[in-house]
Amino acid sequence: MIFKNILLVFVIGLIAQTTKAQYAYFPTEGQITFDKTVHVKNLLKRHIASLKDDNFSKSYFTQILDKAPETVVLKKKLSFTPDEASFEHVKEDYLPLISQLMQQGILDYQVNSYENFKTKQYKAAFDVGGSPILIQDSLLKVKWKITNEYRNIAGYDCRRANGLTLDSVYVVAFYTDQIPSTSGPGSLNGLPGMILGLVVPEQHYNIYATKVDFTAPVIKSELGKKKDKPLTRKELYTQLKSTLGDWLSTAQFNLIMAAMYL
Repeated sequence: MIFKNILLVFVIGLIAQTTKAQYAYFPTEGQITFDKTVHVKNLLKRHIASLKDDNFSKSYFTQILDKAPETVVLKKKLSFTPDEASFEHVKEDYLPLISQLMQQGILDYQVNSYENFKTKQYKAAFDVGGSPILIQDSLLKVKWKITNEYRNIAGYDCRRANGLTLDSVYVVAFYTDQIPSTSGPGSLNGLPGMILGLVVPEQHYNIYATKVDFTAPVIKSELGKKKDKPLTRKELYTQLKSTLGDWLSTAQFNLIMAAMYL
């Protein structure tokens, strides 16, 4: 009799666990806080290596290399729903040198962006040399290859995917299907789950989620000012190439352009 009672309790518990698993809650909206770690010295070295020998910026970057910290951590926030997401830079106080590099767009463009997964629309607002830039284009295309490597990020089991975007930029993402959204930090998208970790070797940074909140998000779809003229990525490339192409090498120009979208 005792054995039957124990067996009954075990079976009931097993059924309860199975039912719970079948109806597991997968949140579809919320806010995620990210830490973006930029390896400052390595990034500066890449810029120095990409510059033309007679470029005056080469000596400038070489001089500040010794003064620059090894890394800096920048705060970012992603708000998302099943159909859209907005990503924003969280302003903080930085060392004067870091603020200077950010204003120059070398370190981070402090981009605020918006993605609509139904209309496949992408928007981004940031400054280049003090001039406001407003991008309006389709979602960034990424060729993903999902691997069997896993990592836990912010309490979520994430799977690794290797990606190629902007023709030749290699990225590594870690996504979780426990948050059924195709979004992620920056303009990266297209995986079967939320991207909670991202590494961009060319830009010498990694960004990982530190906190996930399933509260009602505030999606910021209106970016820039009414007077700002929206440009596509191709139009911005052409415009900047005509003004910067004469004194920037192709390698550095492409490095700067990629930083605007990643």
